Amino acid sequence: MKYTICLSLAVSITSLITSTLPAHAQTGHSLLSDSQKASLKSLGIKVAIPKYVPQGFRVATIRTEPCRDGERADANGVCRFRPGYTVLYRNAQNHCFVVNAIGGGLGGPGGQYTRLVNTKLLGSVDVNIGIDKDGGEPKPITSAIANTPQKKLWIFPAGNSPFYAMSTVDDWVDTCSARAYMTPNEFIKIVQSLDWLP
Repeated sequence: MKYTICLSLAVSITSLITSTLPAHAQTGHSLLSDSQKASLKSLGIKVAIPKYVPQGFRVATIRTEPCRDGERADANGVCRFRPGYTVLYRNAQNHCFVVNAIGGGLGGPGGQYTRLVNTKLLGSVDVNIGIDKDGGEPKPITSAIANTPQKKLWIFPAGNSPFYAMSTVDDWVDTCSARAYMTPNEFIKIVQSLDWLP
């Protein structure tokens, strides 16, 4: 009788712990294979990868670009535009987002809508929706917008060379769905979970 009660209590506690964890949470670092981690680490720079990845997303592709032979690297291991990497995450519906790093050569327009968010890894970053082609002042991301799936979510490269960025669509990825699928709130959650790959 005592054994049955203890076993029943243990099962109940285990069920409670499991049910309190978010059903959509995945550990981003564990989605990388050992060879993918080795490839990223071979660049000789710090690698930022999200700890939080929405359920159903997997690492689909990794692209690395080391410094070229003969290029001089600074104290951070960065050459003029390299090294850099892109990690593409994709789900079964062909929705994608990318996390990347680049050595330099930055510039360009801002977003149509923006919100400043604090991150542990990169400090304050602007989360943007769309591209402002007119050069006007971006509008704030309201609560209603933040809870509605958007097409183009991105952060401008942040950090101190290399620069780290993230977006829901990337120029070199033409195989991903262009449909709006992620809310800014979910995107912000991923951005705020960025952490150095150990």
